[in-house]
Amino acid sequence: MKILFSFACLLCVAFCSCSSITVLRTKEIKNATDSSAASVNRRIDSLARVLDSLESEQSKTLSRLKADFAELNSRINDQGDKSEARMEEITFRLDKLLAQKGGVAKSAAKQVQNEPKENNSEMEALYNASRADYLRGEYAVAYNGFKQIYESVKTGELAENSLYWMAMCMLDAGKKENAETLFKTLLDKFPQGVKVCPVEFKLASMAEEAKDKSKQKAWLQKLLNTAHCVSSNEFHRAADILPGL
Repeated sequence: MKILFSFACLLCVAFCSCSSITVLRTKEIKNATDSSAASVNRRIDSLARVLDSLESEQSKTLSRLKADFAELNSRINDQGDKSEARMEEITFRLDKLLAQKGGVAKSAAKQVQNEPKENNSEMEALYNASRADYLRGEYAVAYNGFKQIYESVKTGELAENSLYWMAMCMLDAGKKENAETLFKTLLDKFPQGVKVCPVEFKLASMAEEAKDKSKQKAWLQKLLNTAHCVSSNEFHRAADILPGL
């Protein structure tokens, strides 16, 4: 009996030892598994952050490319306007030469400015001549021509365009404060005009050159809030630029 009792005791001890070892082993496996899972999760989180960063950079790059494309398109349009103005100047001068029947033609701008301004056709002729003077870099002469038109007409698209080019003459002559004042005058007098969108974007660009980011943001936001600018090139350029500021 003693032998059997001793044997039973040994079996109990062996069973308890095995159970204890099994529990410890199970804990070790669980800890190892948890550690591995945590490591994998950290790696996944790290990769997700990298992907988010790449997506963000790609988005910024695409926005900048869109803005650059819009800027290039605007320059092409400006060049087209200059070519059109040159053609207008040539046509105007040819008409003058024919009207004079072989007489010696004087400078188109000066000749038109010295004639009485009594009807719209004369104002348009002066406008074309002033545009030609602007393109030649004769900003003072061009400004006086545009000013004469604006003060004579006061309202309508011709007056608005003349006020716009008065501001551009000041801007290109280096008189930025005068240009800004004239641009703001245009926005005040012609709130639904054809030049509102270009002017608001131009004011934002001037603020950017002056390193005034808050004013730049304000003008870009104003442009985005101008209802009739929604389909304009300036609207899309502002929409691309503003989120990156």
